[in-house]
Amino acid sequence: MPAVLDSYYDSLEIGRTADTDEIKKAFRKLSLKNHPERSAGPKAEAEVKFGKIAEAYDVLSNPARRAIYDQYGERGLKEGVPDGKGNVKGGKYRYNNNAVEIFTAFFGTSSPFADILGATGDAPLPEFYGELTGMQLPFEKKKAAPVKAVLEVSLGELFNGATKTVSYTRKKLGEDGVQADEAVETQLFVKPGWEEGLVATLPGLGDEGVHVLPGDVEIEMVIAPDDLWSRDGSTLLFKHAMTLTEALVGKIIDVPTFDNRVLSVPVTQVVAPGDMLTVPGEGFVGGDLVIYFDIQFPKTLTPAQKKSIKAVAM
Repeated sequence: MPAVLDSYYDSLEIGRTADTDEIKKAFRKLSLKNHPERSAGPKAEAEVKFGKIAEAYDVLSNPARRAIYDQYGERGLKEGVPDGKGNVKGGKYRYNNNAVEIFTAFFGTSSPFADILGATGDAPLPEFYGELTGMQLPFEKKKAAPVKAVLEVSLGELFNGATKTVSYTRKKLGEDGVQADEAVETQLFVKPGWEEGLVATLPGLGDEGVHVLPGDVEIEMVIAPDDLWSRDGSTLLFKHAMTLTEALVGKIIDVPTFDNRVLSVPVTQVVAPGDMLTVPGEGFVGGDLVIYFDIQFPKTLTPAQKKSIKAVAM
């Protein structure tokens, strides 16, 4: 009985319903595995198998050739197909033992170690390489995870700008390849008006390791709580406590600013709970200052005080 020839699908170890991506994946894997300069077996046998893999890919990756092959087989592809008039047409496909050219066109290089040298674009490294050679696959070093450093600043420092010391601990790699904790301090100028959150990144000054690139340090700024002051974007908020009498009859409020001035702000209208007073241009970097009032109601009133309030007849 004559030997049954492998089909192109057999050569690529795929089914007849394989899609384009599956065909490419199979060629990538098998052409690297069976390349004569890389195969673990006899070179002559590898050359034959490498050629069959290349020819199979050359046919099945071309939709027109694949369609003829699927309907008429290899003979129809190479010798032509019936034209309905007793003749044949086509049959012009020839494989010219140009496996290396097909390989080069696919990988962009003729090197059988394209996957290791990084010439395969985004193609993944073949899983079988280590099994064939006993060598560890090379890998691209990734950067270590960033070290987080928290910098606390006051609203005064944030208003005027200030040079602050940032402290953090990182993993330092010694000459013996052993990691050890290292305390680090660095200086950072806080610019006026910075928002809370990530304010600076120190590239490569974070954790070190044997199989990783030095990580970064990410400095996150937080604002220290203040009993009287807060912020909302560029708006500076100031809480002022006033008595009920002051809320009713008015007063002049002295507001100490962060640049060592005192703003004298007159309150001439009756102040109700929830009322606020805006002073333009006195906030962060051109923003406003908003004074909100904390009205202190008396806990008790004497009979005389009650009588006096009733006499006002509001």
